[in-house]
Amino acid sequence: MNRFALILAGGKGTRLWPLSRENYPKQFVEFKDGLSLFQMTIRRLLSSFGPENIFIISQDTYKFTLHNQIELLPGIHAKEKVILKNNVLIEPHPKNTLPAILLAVKFIEDQRKTSDETLFYVFPSDHVIEPVSEFKKCLQKAAQLAECDKIVVFGVTPTFPKEGYGYVLVDGKLGSGFMVKGFVEKPTLKKAEKLMTQGAFWNAGIFTFSKKAFLEELAAFQPHLFDAYSLGFAQFLKDFRSISANSIDYGIMQKTEKCALVKFTVRWTDLGSWDSFLQFRGGKSKNFQVGKAEFLGSSNCFTYSKNRLICLVGLKDVIAIDSNDSLLLVKKGCSDRVKELVSLINKKGYEQSKDSATVYRPWGYYSILHEGAGYKVKEIGVYPKKSVSLQKHQYRSEHWNVVEGRVQVSVDGNQTEVNKNQSVYVPRGKKHRVYNPAAKTAKIIEVQIGAYLGEDDIQRFSKYE
Repeated sequence: MNRFALILAGGKGTRLWPLSRENYPKQFVEFKDGLSLFQMTIRRLLSSFGPENIFIISQDTYKFTLHNQIELLPGIHAKEKVILKNNVLIEPHPKNTLPAILLAVKFIEDQRKTSDETLFYVFPSDHVIEPVSEFKKCLQKAAQLAECDKIVVFGVTPTFPKEGYGYVLVDGKLGSGFMVKGFVEKPTLKKAEKLMTQGAFWNAGIFTFSKKAFLEELAAFQPHLFDAYSLGFAQFLKDFRSISANSIDYGIMQKTEKCALVKFTVRWTDLGSWDSFLQFRGGKSKNFQVGKAEFLGSSNCFTYSKNRLICLVGLKDVIAIDSNDSLLLVKKGCSDRVKELVSLINKKGYEQSKDSATVYRPWGYYSILHEGAGYKVKEIGVYPKKSVSLQKHQYRSEHWNVVEGRVQVSVDGNQTEVNKNQSVYVPRGKKHRVYNPAAKTAKIIEVQIGAYLGEDDIQRFSKYE
C-alpha cells in the first residue's frame, strides 16, 4: 500500500516576529541545532517515508526559501534533495488547508499510481515533535484506523488551559484510538479549563486518511470542491483561484461521522508564540538565552540574539528578541498579542512586518547589513556551481569584495576570476554576472551607491527558476 506525507508550508510570519516575517514565516526560523522547524519536519518524516513520497505544498513567495532549506539540510544525500525539491507543489493562490491538500492528492493521483486504499498523512511544517521513535508508533496507530475507513486526527493531552488551540472531545475507545465526539475551536479560558476536566485533547492539526474516505467526505460536505477535483489536473490547477478557501477542520473534520483520534504520545508544540518557544526550549532555569546575554538582578527572562549582546538589569518576566532591524520586548504571558502588533506596524507602513533581512534565491541568498542615504551594504552568498542572473542596473553602481571563496565575474563582457580579499567595480548600466565554480559557498560584501537602491532596479538578461 502506498503512503504519502503532505507537508503544509504556507502561512504568514506573524507569531514569531521579528524573526518571522511575511516573506519568512516561522517554519523557516532556526529553532534548534542550526535547523529550522521545516528542516526538522523533513528529517522527522524521512524516518518513515521515502523522499519520493514526501510532498510540500506552499506558495510562490516561499519557493526559493524551501529549495534552499532543503539544499542546506545536513545528513541528506544530494539525490534525495533533488527529489524533495521536485516535490514542492506551488498553489496558484493560497486557499487554506483543504484546497491545498486536495491539490496534492490530485497531483499525486495524476503522477503516481494510487488506489482507494492509498494513505495520506497531512503535517504542518512548524511543529516540534519528539522523540521520533514515539512519533513513528503514532503513525502506525493512525494507519490502522485509516485502513478501517476512518479519518484520523492526532490529539495531544493538554498540560494547561490554552485559549488559542482547538480541542477535540472523544467518546469511547476505537481500536488503537478513540471515536471523536466533537470539536471546539479556540475556547475562552474558562471553557478551556472545563474541556480539560472533560478529557478533551488539543488538536495537533495532523491528519491521516485513505483516498477513498477523504473523497467520499469531500463529495458529501464540499461538493463544489469535489466537482473541481473531478476535472483533470491541468484544469483543476487553472480553476484553483476560483475555489472557495476552507480548512480541513471546518470543511470535513467537524462534519464527518468517520472521525477518530489517535493520542499523540510525544513531546509536542506548534510554537505559536514566544512563550511556547520558551516553554519548549527553556527548561526550568530562571533565565534562558539563545545567543549572547547577561542577566543582572533579573529573573524569569528569555533573550534571543544571533549577533548582539543583550543585557537585562533589574527586570522580571521579560522576553527580548533581537533581529537585524527590530527589537521586541514583551512581558511573559503576553506574546500571543505579537500577532496584533504585527498587524499594527503593517498598517503603519513599516517594512519590518513584511521583509526578512535575508532573502533567498535559487543561486544563494543576500542579507542587508546596513542602509543609508544613497548607499546599501549587503552580504551575498553564491552556492557552489551556481550563477547570479546576467543583469544591469539603471540607478546604481556596485562594489564587490570577495570575503570567502572565489568567483568568476563578467562585467560588460570582460571575464575575470576574483579571489578572497580582491574586489571588482560594476559601473551603473553595465551588464554583469557572478558564477561560483568552487565546491563551497562564496561570500561577497556588496556596496551599492546610487540615487535609487530598490530591488526592482534590475534588468535581467537571463532567468532563474
